[in-house]
Amino acid sequence: MNAFLDNAQRIFDVARAGTDDADFALLVRPDGGLHVVMEGPLSLEGAAIHSGARTAYRVTRSGGSIRITGRDGTQTCLLEDRQPGTSVAGAGFLRDRPLYTLSNPAGGW
Repeated sequence: MNAFLDNAQRIFDVARAGTDDADFALLVRPDGGLHVVMEGPLSLEGAAIHSGARTAYRVTRSGGSIRITGRDGTQTCLLEDRQPGTSVAGAGFLRDRPLYTLSNPAGGW
């Protein structure tokens, strides 16, 4: 795994350990320094250009769901962990219980 994806996974693991909702950008400057932008809403690309960052990650944690978006030159990545029962549009399509049951009216299989 390359350093860009390895760092995205590390950021994701730290974000997963948190409990509060958050939305911020983590920017890696050319000198290796980190810059965190807590102001919202923001464009990841715009924040990177403004700070001169070579690599940028956006961390969004809301309602138990976590999303990390990363950019590094030509590379992009997305890591996401959604709360069970939510979909991309917010509707529940993954359920922990079926909406129906199967039964055999003859009493046997």
